[in-house]
Amino acid sequence: MNPKTLRLVLVSLIVRCLLCHGAAAEDTCVSDKCHATLLKGSTVHPIAETCATCHESVSTPHPQKGKKTFKLTQEPPDLCYTCHEAFGKKSTVHPPVQQGMCTLCHNPHSSNEPKLLMQPMKDLCGTCHADHVDFKVMHGPVSAGACTACHTPHESDNKTLLLKEGEALCVGCHTDMPEVLKKKNVHPALAGGCTACHNPHGAAYPKLLAQEGQEVCFLCHPQIGDKVKESPVAHPALFTEKGCAACHSPHASDHDKLLLMSVKDTCVTCHDSVIPKNATVLHGPNNDGRCTRCHEPHGSQNESLLVAKFPPEIYVPYTDTEFALCFTCHKRDLLEYPETSFATNFRDGERNLHYLHVHNKQKGRSCKLCHSWHGSQNPKLIADSVPFGKWNLPLRFVKTDTGGGCSPGCHKSQYYDRKSPGRKPESAKPSSKGD
Repeated sequence: MNPKTLRLVLVSLIVRCLLCHGAAAEDTCVSDKCHATLLKGSTVHPIAETCATCHESVSTPHPQKGKKTFKLTQEPPDLCYTCHEAFGKKSTVHPPVQQGMCTLCHNPHSSNEPKLLMQPMKDLCGTCHADHVDFKVMHGPVSAGACTACHTPHESDNKTLLLKEGEALCVGCHTDMPEVLKKKNVHPALAGGCTACHNPHGAAYPKLLAQEGQEVCFLCHPQIGDKVKESPVAHPALFTEKGCAACHSPHASDHDKLLLMSVKDTCVTCHDSVIPKNATVLHGPNNDGRCTRCHEPHGSQNESLLVAKFPPEIYVPYTDTEFALCFTCHKRDLLEYPETSFATNFRDGERNLHYLHVHNKQKGRSCKLCHSWHGSQNPKLIADSVPFGKWNLPLRFVKTDTGGGCSPGCHKSQYYDRKSPGRKPESAKPSSKGD
């Protein structure tokens, strides 16, 4: 207690003693006949114990009907500042404080609320800030009526009377975030503070988000929003409860694009059966963990979110535009020439067996008829079996140093050899060289 306040309290006590001397037969200000309830609150303003500290007589006797016989010794806020430190020195001052309206929020005599508040804090703040206290999903401090957990009620050097600026305030409760924000990639939206995505008081949506699910992301990423909404095939993960957060961290990540894990690990979290468990040979993009070389992660014009067209049928009349997906990486030369010595190793002498299988107007074979495009236990991603009607016929592929062969289903074995065309190789053992 500062010396000025101490002197006032002592004066109050002395005056009270003088007024009460021999008062057994006298009425006081708070007697049953007068202001009986004035000091009945559970919290009593100490200075109010002696009325004469703040009030002075201007006319006698007291009371007089229709006439004020007492007045304040000073008008607020100067009266309040005789004990309390004066406000108004900081850059942001609460308007009631700025206008000297201390009794708008505080009862000068007693109250059942802490700090002599006129009402519970949430209700009191809500009388002016009704749009900040009523939401479907409420921020914890707002729900608890603890507005001063984030705001100072009188003045601050921060905007909106915040106790601290920006994320420094939020991390006081969300103590895990400082460690999260040390990660390699931080969401650029955080440069605008947490309120770029979250309403600090409450919202109609979970996590205090400004919009529901993916929509909050599309506010900053409209091009992805357009792709998702306009593409005939959209990634189903975007329509789960988590939305974009099913794959991306909304705050920070050690992975590119704020992914929760590497691209491959993110994808196989849901698509765990895409790569055969016995696969020892992976398609290049899978081997590199770059599923997005073949698949759009958000939305696509093509089935299975493919980046380019690929026919769903296993028998496809060949045209120069078929299998566009495969030829985003592979050269179309490998099936353009009936005879070749360089375009492909899948040949018998110079007879191009890719051309033979695919370049057929009536019954061209699709790439996926022979290749398992995610992974296989066979060289060159050769599939274990091929579909034929209701059956899957085993291919029984073997590979040699200069060729190989297969024995599909009940068909006789077929072999190819680049050096000895037209005849079965002497050895049909698996090899790591050639096709």
